[in-house]
Amino acid sequence: MSEQAAPPAPIAIIGSPNSTTAFTVDILETARDRALDHAWVTFEVVERFNGKAYRKRALCQLGGIITRNRWHEDPIIRAVIKHQGALPALSGESDLTSAQLTALGVFLLEEDGRVRRRTTLSTPPPSGTPVYPANAEALQALVHTEPGIFYAGSSPGDGLPVPLTLRHFGSTEDGGFGEAVMMGIFGQTRSGKSILAAQMLAGFAANPQLGLLVLDPQGEFGRDRFAAGDHRVDFSIKRLITGLRSSRQVTVINTDEVALEGAEAFTETLRRAGFFESLGFKGHTKEREAAERLAGLLNELSDDSGKRRHIRNLRTSDMPLLVRDLARFADVIYASRPGTTPGEGQRAQDVLARYQLDETRLQRVWIESLEHFRTDSGRTPLSKVIQRVLSDREVVVLSFSQEGAYDAVPYFLLNEILTRLRQVIHRSFNNGQQSNALVVLDEAHLFAGEHAAESADGSRTRTLLAQSVRMTGKYGVGWLFITQTLHDFDKTILRQLQVKIFGQGFKLGADREYVETELGKEGFARYCSLPDPKRTGRYTFMLTGPIVALGSLGTPLVLQGFRSSDDLMRANPHCFAA
Repeated sequence: MSEQAAPPAPIAIIGSPNSTTAFTVDILETARDRALDHAWVTFEVVERFNGKAYRKRALCQLGGIITRNRWHEDPIIRAVIKHQGALPALSGESDLTSAQLTALGVFLLEEDGRVRRRTTLSTPPPSGTPVYPANAEALQALVHTEPGIFYAGSSPGDGLPVPLTLRHFGSTEDGGFGEAVMMGIFGQTRSGKSILAAQMLAGFAANPQLGLLVLDPQGEFGRDRFAAGDHRVDFSIKRLITGLRSSRQVTVINTDEVALEGAEAFTETLRRAGFFESLGFKGHTKEREAAERLAGLLNELSDDSGKRRHIRNLRTSDMPLLVRDLARFADVIYASRPGTTPGEGQRAQDVLARYQLDETRLQRVWIESLEHFRTDSGRTPLSKVIQRVLSDREVVVLSFSQEGAYDAVPYFLLNEILTRLRQVIHRSFNNGQQSNALVVLDEAHLFAGEHAAESADGSRTRTLLAQSVRMTGKYGVGWLFITQTLHDFDKTILRQLQVKIFGQGFKLGADREYVETELGKEGFARYCSLPDPKRTGRYTFMLTGPIVALGSLGTPLVLQGFRSSDDLMRANPHCFAA
């Protein structure tokens, strides 16, 4: 007869006072040498209702640990200690250690101890209730029936794996969330945002029903370089996703390999090449007005069959007619005398004269700009790239990093991507197809921060992002924003985020107020106690929202990311191939 493993010994006893979500405990003497801060513990209670007994198990996190010795607090004894040091039989032996438990989730149990469903406590637990340390098997027993379980890190207190619920956005009957989820990862530079995002992407990619589109303005995901220069961590998004049991591939596409499609993108390309300035439209505002006029004309062009002509099918012979109309428009926007007939004023003559003098160069600018929209050179139309994510459920990294990085934020490229994304989503919906995809935007503060509003392009980008977050969710397309800022991030977007993940760097100023509001006073106190990753090499975060698998009460959860791809794969053998 084999011996059964002895049940774990309690480490604490429920004390007083208590509520249904927060509890005071007294640490037992046998557990005083354990690592208790942030550790996970469980206790069970039986509640009676309408003559029936309901067995419930609460999963909690320890914090607020305080050790007191009343002898050391006595002024007379302290005077003695000052001269002779520790007191035999009093110092240490009379210490009393108490702590606070915060409930993460409460689970209703069957008679045999299996989890039936999530619930809440109806009454506070009685004092004297034993509290036991949680282990990996106990945690797995609480969540093993739920789909999409993925272990993206460990608890900093006891090293237990932390399960997250990373499902696709399809129906709950198929194991999905039933709706798109909006998420944000916030943290300053070197807080591990991209590493945690890479781990979460691997978890979401374990759902073959979900397409993934990563918008990568800095090239970090495209180059597959995370925490560059920090040899304490080793992550590869390609290795993680290709190693999944669902066997998925990562396609990295640069915007130089993509054919742009919109008239606004074409006129913006011309404007950046100095086309409108050469025609005499001086100043940013006048250039904008001319570009908008030309975009409207391009949208009205049609072929011989009456169908709207695509930008890629423009010809050099179209340019003189379009310039002639721009000349008429110049008389309108520069009109100085009432009654001037468009096309007959001095401004129109000036535009036509400039065009005739510089026709060869302007034709070259026109042709070079068209190259970004043509497909005969091997470029893939942007809408087809997006379609591969929404319909074929592919994993695509779209990198639009540029030389000079922060000096020239590619707003117009993201504007074009967002415009095509929304068009493809609407087209799929009208064809009876429900989208199921996650869009990831790295360095989101460049596009949704306060600096974006300083230019017309940036302001439009910020508006398009906010509109996209509001409208794409009902079509099954969720968002994950990775950003360094909080207080100046677009508030419309922030209000739409159900999942918020906070890394290091928000303990002061306006950022502090926002994080404290989101996490609560106790949660923020724990956030302030998280270790600095620059010293420890471990990236620690606080999470809140529906992806917290163990939480049913909205309590923030502490997660410490893994150090390498190997650690993540070993923690999730159900998701990765051997």
